[in-house]
Amino acid sequence: MSTETEAEPLGWCVVADIATETANGPGGLEIRAGVRHFPAGARVWVLPPMWADDSDRLMTVGHHRGRGRLIRVPVLWRHLTGFRVRMIYSPAVMRAIQRPAPGPRQPWLWHSRAEAQEYVDLWSRGKPLAARLDGAL
Repeated sequence: MSTETEAEPLGWCVVADIATETANGPGGLEIRAGVRHFPAGARVWVLPPMWADDSDRLMTVGHHRGRGRLIRVPVLWRHLTGFRVRMIYSPAVMRAIQRPAPGPRQPWLWHSRAEAQEYVDLWSRGKPLAARLDGAL
């Protein structure tokens, strides 16, 4: 039974949380709570990958830590946890996702729940870290 106050689903999206602690700075020695634009634990909507080079950054939409308004910014994938697929119900979130951006037009929405789930599975496994030996003989 639906009521007039229930929002209609607007589309599927991958949702994640900002990590409690993130490593930054030279060598990742600076530990922060959250990231520059989002506080630790903040929920963000993750958009489909837009860079063909398998970039370490994912485009996200979330509430800015200082202003509280919805912003769209790239975030390093390792600073995101708890990937899951959810429906978008908020028109404000949908507007922030679809806001025009400079450059070529990107597919801002997931085509289906199955497509979004594939990326959730991929991102939840994480990427292997590259090992580097300094001062090798």
